[in-house]
Amino acid sequence: MTEPAREKARGPELGYQRLDRYIAAYDWAERCIDTGHYLEAIAVLDSLIGDRLASRYTYIRREEPIDLPAVGELCSRLLKGFRKAENPRVETDPRFCAVIEEIQKWAKTRNSAMHQTAKILRNGAVSVAFVDILEDHRQTALDGVALVRQFDELDTAARRQAGKLPGTYPNAFFPEKRIARSWM
Repeated sequence: MTEPAREKARGPELGYQRLDRYIAAYDWAERCIDTGHYLEAIAVLDSLIGDRLASRYTYIRREEPIDLPAVGELCSRLLKGFRKAENPRVETDPRFCAVIEEIQKWAKTRNSAMHQTAKILRNGAVSVAFVDILEDHRQTALDGVALVRQFDELDTAARRQAGKLPGTYPNAFFPEKRIARSWM
């Protein structure tokens, strides 16, 4: 059985489906933040960031899209390489490197939010209400929004220079610039 792959759009139909999905997912993440569902927002933002990093990774390495690992590992592969003897290409654009490093830091706070929220790690630890713990993750969600937007701006500009458009074009992560909101 072959592993699922991130299919490359070879015509407009998959591109339109992908754009619609990006818009709906991004809008859902914003709605989750607005309603205090920060962990759900973080999970959706992680998916969006992971997809965009995977696209950049396959572009840099000049490989066919494949099912790639989680965000933290993608960041590491983009910055440090993966199987360098086979394919030494890594991200060299300092603007992308800076954002990818920030995404890598965000992935650590995302891990804490997703995997530690319900745990009490020590007997006798200061008692904090669960809703207060959730509120602490609001900033992680907001940081995820900022990073997906920052990465998308760079990606859109880089692709424009190459005479191409990203799957997020136009304005999937910028509802204030869209002609209309998504219908989710």
